[in-house]
Amino acid sequence: MAQSFETEKEIIDIYKGRINGPHVERMEALGLGFVLGKREGAKIYDMSGKAYYDCHCSGGQYVLGHRHPDMVAALREALKDLDLGNFVMISTQKGALAKLLADTAPGDLKCVVYGVGRGESNEFAMKLVRGFTGREEIVAFKGGSHGQTGFALSASDDPQREKMFGPLIPQIKHIPLDAAELRKAVSDKTAAVIVEPIQSDAGVVMLPDGFLAEARKVCDQHGAALIFDEGATSLGRTGKLFECERDCVTPDILVLGRGLGGTMYPITAAVFTSRLNRFLLTHPLIHLSTFGGADVGCMVAMAAIRHIVKNKLWENAEAQGKRLLDGLSGIAAAHKDKFVGARGAGLLIGLEAVGPTAADAYVKSLAANGVVALPAPGAPSVIRFTPPVDVTASEIDAILAAAKAAAV
Repeated sequence: MAQSFETEKEIIDIYKGRINGPHVERMEALGLGFVLGKREGAKIYDMSGKAYYDCHCSGGQYVLGHRHPDMVAALREALKDLDLGNFVMISTQKGALAKLLADTAPGDLKCVVYGVGRGESNEFAMKLVRGFTGREEIVAFKGGSHGQTGFALSASDDPQREKMFGPLIPQIKHIPLDAAELRKAVSDKTAAVIVEPIQSDAGVVMLPDGFLAEARKVCDQHGAALIFDEGATSLGRTGKLFECERDCVTPDILVLGRGLGGTMYPITAAVFTSRLNRFLLTHPLIHLSTFGGADVGCMVAMAAIRHIVKNKLWENAEAQGKRLLDGLSGIAAAHKDKFVGARGAGLLIGLEAVGPTAADAYVKSLAANGVVALPAPGAPSVIRFTPPVDVTASEIDAILAAAKAAAV
């Protein structure tokens, strides 16, 4: 049990002094400077018991609602006999999840390496393509966001990254989301192209029609690998089990993010082709992750995948997402002095305000009306709405009622 504190202020003061004071001040300015208490389903609560609909879900990475009974049961069952396990040891749980991922993923994505965070799995993906191809160059995109560590940060479009942390990993270039630019950028020196099927952190930026198919074609022409970072778009979030299925395009590596852990355990995965696996066959254990694919985490991940697939939750995300998008679009149309419009797919939706100040004001008003949503990290004018994919129609209606009230 966590250490007991008498007041919320004690916790906030410790957070300010020992973790991140400016972040606390930012959250307070947005009306979200409370300490998390109970959490259940689509809702979170502060320490006083006030409920909020969670339309943030850790940037949309959490796919299922909080403390889903099946996920809690899976973790409890795993803890009866298991622990973290050992990354280098053979385990039933790692093998069983790998088979389930291979059976679930599209195309010839049959091999798996586990991670703890999305950045770590993207890190592995870029190491693998460099090792397999013997090439150094990786093509990424303006607006892309892939994580906060070495390769992942270098592939992300963060204007401050070089200034603060440079020099970053070389031979990673960023180009606009444009097919002509893509064709010019990829050559016989390119190891891989890495792309998000929807750029969530950039403000829910939708790719041009046919872009993924064009990326597949260009990569095949030059012998480069294609990496889809679906950390924020997979497992039903966008109305498809995997967003790449919308365009019927399969990558060489598919990165799955924190949604894999059922909101209960940190686990991610890179799922890739048998062809790329040849590099690992000759270089086993070239990539290690102390906590990647923890045995207890694998049990939760299997429960999450089975629950999502059994209940076809991507269909619920599609239906409830349309309901939410239509409602937010109506709010934007009724308040043109505050909003530009809304866009998205499934339950990955961005409501664009006329500027960052307007976005912050609306986020604060949303919080006062019992909804947690935040501006996208790379687009401070865009408020993201990413409730869990098992959200109900009545919960969406309640969220929209609060969103409408917050706009007045």
